Amino acid sequence: MFHRASRVYVALDRDATDRAIALARTFGTRGRVLIPPEDLGPKGDLNDWLRVGAKGGPAVFRSILEEALATSPTPWALQIQRSPTDLAPWDLEDHASVRDLLCEIGHQGPLSRDAHLRLLAERCGVELATLQEAARELAQSADAEP
Repeated sequence: MFHRASRVYVALDRDATDRAIALARTFGTRGRVLIPPEDLGPKGDLNDWLRVGAKGGPAVFRSILEEALATSPTPWALQIQRSPTDLAPWDLEDHASVRDLLCEIGHQGPLSRDAHLRLLAERCGVELATLQEAARELAQSADAEP
């Protein structure tokens, strides 16, 4: 159904962000996570957001939607943004979710892979080249497993 789409936006309530990330991943690098604004509260009911936008008329709704689409991150970028800030660089290899993330990123094309790894490098204070090597090694070892 989505084979021809260049982007697939997954929009769920704010309290379902983990599910949205998982669903967006199924579309590969075309997947994006559209997150309702924080001012809708912790649950961030998507229906409320759409109703608020619709009250301003079609032009207001369109601008709200365009802004949301333009700022929708990939599921990997969102996971990097949500990763613990207290992880020391030397703990990254032992952290299962970071290892899985690096492995997934290692399977992406070079542009997407490096963009995501650059975000992770900034977040955790590790050199980009080191993360590139780790992602490559984890992807290769996953491919070699039976």
